[in-house]
Amino acid sequence: MRRSILLPFIALTLSANGLDDLRTALQKLQGAEPVKARLDHSFWRQITDDKKPIVSQGKISAQVEDGPQGLKVTWARATLQQAERELAALEREPDRPTPTRTALRNVDPLEASESLNHAEALLRNLAQAQVQEEKAEPWQGRPAKLLVLKLTPKIPESQRKYLKELNVDAKVWIGADGLPLAFSSSVAYKGSRMFIRFEGGTTQELQFIRVGNRLVVTRATSEDRNAGFGASSQTKKTTSLSVL
Repeated sequence: MRRSILLPFIALTLSANGLDDLRTALQKLQGAEPVKARLDHSFWRQITDDKKPIVSQGKISAQVEDGPQGLKVTWARATLQQAERELAALEREPDRPTPTRTALRNVDPLEASESLNHAEALLRNLAQAQVQEEKAEPWQGRPAKLLVLKLTPKIPESQRKYLKELNVDAKVWIGADGLPLAFSSSVAYKGSRMFIRFEGGTTQELQFIRVGNRLVVTRATSEDRNAGFGASSQTKKTTSLSVL
């Protein structure tokens, strides 16, 4: 029987979808050109146990730059001096909050580098994704295509054995140029260890712009919640990048 020459074309058409197109577009962003931006980070955290809830919050700014020589983060002298004053006060009052020092620790250099060149990190998140729904849906008034995804993260066995439930969902809005405008994810888990139950979750939203051949995260917000072992905590973080 003669095989139709249309079959390969039909198979390719059926297998192609918005997720495949997005992966292809992301692979073209190599992030070679130098880029400089102002970074603003803020956090709010509440820890609750059998005592009164403890709330801490703070914010800092820095200048970040990425190029052939690598990543450079510049902190203002006033920021570092404030962190030193907080440390001196902490030695006198062990329970005294240290908002600047905590905010400084929150700014991870690896995360800062990925924010300036996020295509590869997003590709990793999408590696095990499955499309649940694909439709037209505007994002902040701009025409866009929405992909509703189910993610299957790889978790070390040392952690997975304690999990009873794990659900990871995500959404990505794709602009007319085929690149992502925003990405959001939601993680919910339950488990137990040594007969003690725990549960929690994380929500995250990223917003993007293209700068040359870089995918830059202009705003990242996250909220972490967990409860177990007689205590609970909630943390909210926001990081913004303004390209200079």
